[in-house]
Amino acid sequence: MSVWSGHQLSDLVNKIKNTMPESDPGQLTRQQSVDLVAHILKVGRFPAGQADLAMDEAALQRITIPTPQTSSTAKPGSMAVSHTPTFPPAGNMAQLMRGILFPSSNLIFNVQTHNPDELKTAATGTGAGGGFSWVDWGAGIYKPWELVDYAAVALAESAPLMLTPGRRCENGKPVPVDQPDWIKFTEELAEAGRAAYKASQTRNQETVSDATNQIADSCLHCHEVYRDRPVGRGAEPGSKANRCTVP
Repeated sequence: MSVWSGHQLSDLVNKIKNTMPESDPGQLTRQQSVDLVAHILKVGRFPAGQADLAMDEAALQRITIPTPQTSSTAKPGSMAVSHTPTFPPAGNMAQLMRGILFPSSNLIFNVQTHNPDELKTAATGTGAGGGFSWVDWGAGIYKPWELVDYAAVALAESAPLMLTPGRRCENGKPVPVDQPDWIKFTEELAEAGRAAYKASQTRNQETVSDATNQIADSCLHCHEVYRDRPVGRGAEPGSKANRCTVP
């Protein structure tokens, strides 16, 4: 429920049909996928409807999995103490971008021209010159569509790292984590990652290609303000010295 609440039943049906079973996905018919969702709802003690669960997309989109009700277990007058550890930034903004956000985005962008269904899963482990390749190494462990899934999740999960207090830009200036527009841009990137993951679950190249527009837009909005705009007379757009400068 923590994962699926608020989602439409069509999302769950399509995930089962397109990605399960993990060892041989795409083998179930739509009716079988709907039947499995109906069974999940029954076992989960959701109230039954007056008719069998419909199979068409429009009908399933009209049914939303409810959000579970939460209640506080704290005693009146008591103070909750958080034991969640905090983690200081290990790298600057450029390192975060180049280490996680850029390669993850680039992998998703590659779906525009390369259909994961047509890619081989075996990695060569060597570069163009026959030497060791850090890019290819380990790539054959997972199936191509799974790599797109993981890249989308990496975007959604790592975007909040842009708001880590104390992080600095490559030029040493503090990342403006408290600026409303920076927070907005971070939320846009996280949402773009979630949208890309949902698109990847369809196992459809065109759907993922469409989702890359949202990723590109979220990156552009932030870059226009904090990376590429010139600051001061004679300043070059994209200058490292100008990055993280608050408008």
